[in-house]
Amino acid sequence: MQAKTHITTTLALGLPLMSLTNELTLVNVGVLAVGSLLPDIDHPSSYLGKRHKMVSGVTNKAFGHRGITHSLLGFILIGIIVKFIQKQYLTDRIEDIVFWLMLGYLLHLLEDSFSQRGVKWLYPFIKSGSSFGGKFAFYKTGQLSEYLVMGFMLCLLLMEVRLFWLGNLNRLLPGVVADILKTLILKVQDILNSY
Repeated sequence: MQAKTHITTTLALGLPLMSLTNELTLVNVGVLAVGSLLPDIDHPSSYLGKRHKMVSGVTNKAFGHRGITHSLLGFILIGIIVKFIQKQYLTDRIEDIVFWLMLGYLLHLLEDSFSQRGVKWLYPFIKSGSSFGGKFAFYKTGQLSEYLVMGFMLCLLLMEVRLFWLGNLNRLLPGVVADILKTLILKVQDILNSY
């Protein structure tokens, strides 16, 4: 998936969650978008790879594209590093940025799970990728299938922006689902903030 599709899809999935917890801010939206690009740091031609050539080159040389950065182990390691940086150098006023960054990261992995190549969730323990899309519900990067996903997610995102403008974005999800998601988000944030 290309950077623009990752950002659009992640924002379309993440904005309603931010709205549930009254955390829909420009900073959180930006952090969510960065998180959606972070796993592709291992690809020198990716958006972040072009801007951080040394990190991208080393990661790509050591693990290849869709290696450790596209795994649960990579997700956990990046989470620990980001939490350490946040604790050492950032103010407590923006303590929930770790959650939104890592949600963007996780959504990237889920999005790539529907690609033809899939994701190596258990890398380095199991080096084969798994795709959630089966034989029919997957996309190929840069092909019509990806552009269809992009178009659908862009329409959803524009609808969400309109609902936000009208003050109704938090009503997008049904009551019970919204309550469960809100409770889950707040609980995970509490756990992250306790470290």
